[in-house]
Amino acid sequence: MKTMNRFRWEITVAVIIKFTLFALVWWFFFAGQKIHVDEQHLANRLLGEPISKQEKF
Repeated sequence: MKTMNRFRWEITVAVIIKFTLFALVWWFFFAGQKIHVDEQHLANRLLGEPISKQEKF
């Protein structure tokens, strides 16, 4: 039973260290990046052109 508690403690510490490292990597490399998104262009790419601009068959 004592070894199970130690194992549980080691796993908990390892998970906390991993999440901390992931957070630091995200903060240093990705947190400051801002990308401008043109909403109309994105909507046209995802949903297609409006019907009024498409050719009618």
